[in-house]
Amino acid sequence: MLKPDLEFLYIKGNQKFQDVAFQQPIRQHQPKVNAIKLKGFQQFVELINKQQEQQQQLKTCSQCTPQLLPTVISYPPRIEVQTRKASEMKLFVKKSFIDTPTESHSQERSKKDIRLIPQKQFSIKRAITSKNEDSNIIFEQNEFPILIALSNNLSVQPPDRAIYKAFVTKGNNGILIRQSLKQRPWWILIDQPSEDMNFYWTQLRKQAHYEQLQKQQLEMVSFSKLQKKQVNDKLKYKIEDSEYSIFNQSVSLKVHNHLECNFQVCNKKALFYNMKNYYISRNEDPFQFIPLTYHIQTGSNDPAYLEFEQYAQTQNVNLWIVKPGESSNRGNGIQVANSIQKVKSIISQSSNHHNGMKKTFIVQKYMEKPLLYNKRKFDIRCYILMTSINNKFKAYWYQEGYIRTSCKEFSLDDVEDKFTHLTNDAVQKKNQNYGKYETGNKVSFNEFQKYLQDNYNYNFSIIIDQLKKLSTDIVKATYQHLDPNLNFYTFELFGLDYMIDQDMKPWLIEVNTNPCLETCCPLLARLISHLIENTIRIAIDPMYPPPLNKKKHIQDQKNLFELIFSTTLITDTVTQPIIKEDDDEHDDVEDDN
Repeated sequence: MLKPDLEFLYIKGNQKFQDVAFQQPIRQHQPKVNAIKLKGFQQFVELINKQQEQQQQLKTCSQCTPQLLPTVISYPPRIEVQTRKASEMKLFVKKSFIDTPTESHSQERSKKDIRLIPQKQFSIKRAITSKNEDSNIIFEQNEFPILIALSNNLSVQPPDRAIYKAFVTKGNNGILIRQSLKQRPWWILIDQPSEDMNFYWTQLRKQAHYEQLQKQQLEMVSFSKLQKKQVNDKLKYKIEDSEYSIFNQSVSLKVHNHLECNFQVCNKKALFYNMKNYYISRNEDPFQFIPLTYHIQTGSNDPAYLEFEQYAQTQNVNLWIVKPGESSNRGNGIQVANSIQKVKSIISQSSNHHNGMKKTFIVQKYMEKPLLYNKRKFDIRCYILMTSINNKFKAYWYQEGYIRTSCKEFSLDDVEDKFTHLTNDAVQKKNQNYGKYETGNKVSFNEFQKYLQDNYNYNFSIIIDQLKKLSTDIVKATYQHLDPNLNFYTFELFGLDYMIDQDMKPWLIEVNTNPCLETCCPLLARLISHLIENTIRIAIDPMYPPPLNKKKHIQDQKNLFELIFSTTLITDTVTQPIIKEDDDEHDDVEDDN
């Protein structure tokens, strides 16, 4: 008999339902009834007692006698599964869990007090009618990591029972990476690196770790049309290959958060040569995208210095910025020079790095007329994620970034004033005006868009498109020199720094292998946490699926990574890099800020 003041959801059919999902989880005390989630909360014991009292007063409907399975589900709004046959199931939802409904034994009265809950209010997963149905069906709850894996020509099989191990070094807000991993109960954090760890997160590359990576011999399977369609529809990525590999060794899989030979991107001199060669190969002037640059290795007798000196004299250019060619971050070693003699004095200093390698210098033309933010200099921090998985090299552009401002108004009167000319946090936070104009000297893209619109009637999205193209050029210029041993699985998150001149033209300044993850202000607290979570969803989750005994839905979060480059790696590279060895120091250092 139906009960007054109840709402019900009627589910009919002899199909096996994969899942029934609502807003919040509730507990269920019925074998073989799928988990149900509904809004609401009330004391557990009180509800159980009320339900037991009310169930005693209900009369069993004669039509529902066969295979009756009384069920109690806790947490309001209360649900009662009154009957369940092989062919149907009724869920009764009590509209009020405070007032006890009046007694009524009239079936006509009961029907008036109930209403059908539209199924569109709930998320009910597709039913599986047969074990022989296509095993490649992807359900919405876990589809994103599955699709990412398929885009890399992989189908990663979850293990029956396993725990993955991760070691995260201290520094640069490593706690943020730990927090993201803790949301995944199939991961545990270890205190020291071990041979059986799966994930090794460090601030700088650990070359010895690549020696532990193993080649994979995998079974090949043909793509189905459905699989290709799902990847194309959801990821906007067209799969060209006809086959993918079955991978079932996640338990023993190892990964490092740095690409092998990443110095080809983040080493200042290596980046300069790679970008220069790339643009020349395209018959383009490299110094329309990067500042005019000279790499000086042997002091004032170096041919590059002589070329620099001749240009500076003939063009009457006296404003330059001098940077260490390697092993530099946080603004260390950077100087602005306003004469040829000053540049000569800097590059004539003969010294070695801690690892014994001789120091070299990058001399770049200083931007005399940069675009200013409220009369102060700024640069733009952007991010790209590169992944090398199963010989598929991909690069993703992160759609959010931020502006880093200086504390003092821009002026060329004192070129040695770092608070005017360097925007690094490590420099600016030492000034008494740090945080005075913007919290943490940071400005969001939205705020900057408003500034450009109000002051220049200019759309920041135009600059964003140019930054995205420059970032793609970085990948195209360097990917052949990254991961030269074609490791099965590596990835890296890079921080990119750009500047804009007064003509709204962006310029590439540098790329950082250890981008700052500190959250010194509310803007970064939100942006960086989302960045890390998005990184793990693309670079980690697809290769380390939750074991079958630890299925858990990770709270949905909008993916802000956009695929900007994809190719298949080949053994023989077309060109060889100018810088073939990494002479940077390999000890972990502080972040790049």
